[in-house]
Amino acid sequence: MRFLSGVFVFSMAMCSHLYADDLPSQERHPNFVFGLGYGLLDEQSLLNIDFKINIPLNHYASTQLLLNSNYLITGNTGTSVAQSEFSSNWFLENDYGRVGLGAGVSEVEPLNDELESERDVIVQFIGEAFLGDVSFTTNYISTEKTLSNITSSRVGVSYYFNDDVRTSLYREKYNDNDEGWRLETYFQPKKYTRQGSIGVIARTSDDYNYLGVVAQYYFDHAISLKQREREFH
Repeated sequence: MRFLSGVFVFSMAMCSHLYADDLPSQERHPNFVFGLGYGLLDEQSLLNIDFKINIPLNHYASTQLLLNSNYLITGNTGTSVAQSEFSSNWFLENDYGRVGLGAGVSEVEPLNDELESERDVIVQFIGEAFLGDVSFTTNYISTEKTLSNITSSRVGVSYYFNDDVRTSLYREKYNDNDEGWRLETYFQPKKYTRQGSIGVIARTSDDYNYLGVVAQYYFDHAISLKQREREFH
C-alpha cells in the first residue's frame, strides 16, 4: 500500500504543472478528482479513498492516473484487509464514445502483520458509447479480486435524467468470480459551482451485497455532470 501511494504521489508531482488557472476556455482542461466512500459489504464496513487525474493530450486522446484505496474492516485482524490499485490508462475518443487500455498493480495487504501481502499486475480494457441521454459501458479488469467502487469488470447502461443526474445499471463481476447487479445514482448540485457530486450505490450478488454512498470533489472548472463524464472517464 505504501509503495503504490508513493508512486501515485510522484505521478501527481510530475503532472502538477498542467493545472494552470489561465488555460484557454476552448481547450480541454486536465481534471483531478478526489473521492471518499463508505458502505456496508455484507454488514462489514468498507471505506474507499480514490484519487484520479485525467490528462487530455489532444482532442482525440487522453491519459489517466488512478489510485483506489479500499479498507475492509471486519472486526477481525485476520480477515480485515487494505487493498490498493494503481493504474495508468490511455484513451482514444470522440463525441460518440471512447476506448481505452490500461495497466497497473493491485496490492492486498492484511491488517495482520503476520500475513503476507499479495501483489498482482492488472490489465484493463474500457469502452463507452454515447447516444444522447444514454451511454453504454463495458469494462474488463484482469484481477480476480477487487473491493473498489471504481474498478471492476462490468457491462451496463446509464441514463441522464438531466445534465446533473445520472442513474446506471451494470452486470458486474465483483470478487472471486462472483457476479451480481449494481445500481447507482449520481447527483451534482449546481449550488457548489458544479464541482462536487454525491452517489448512492447498491450491489446485490450471492455473497457480496453492498450499500453505500460516495462523495467526489473535482479540482477543475464548473461543468455539468454529463459533460464531465463524457469528457473524462
